[in-house]
Amino acid sequence: MPRRNRRDPEYFHEPEPVDPSRTTPDAPAWASAAGFEVRTVGGQKPYRCPGCDHEVRASLVHLVVVPVGDADARRHWHTECWRKELRRLGLYHPPHSAM
Repeated sequence: MPRRNRRDPEYFHEPEPVDPSRTTPDAPAWASAAGFEVRTVGGQKPYRCPGCDHEVRASLVHLVVVPVGDADARRHWHTECWRKELRRLGLYHPPHSAM
């Protein structure tokens, strides 16, 4: 007889509301790229990430990327998906770590 691998219902919980002080209009330095305006937000509704085609859950801190001069083309990206997109485009500049 197959085993039942069920997670405890306590495992599934609603995301906690985003504290507005956690979100800033400024994106991390590595996230900015020529031709794009990038800012950090915590959404009030779910969005679809164009990088992975998965949902960016409501209240999750993520990036909004707007091509300069085309506000209608703005997209909500998972932070890591935007990093991968910048790598793909050859625009990713990792932060320098101080040793």
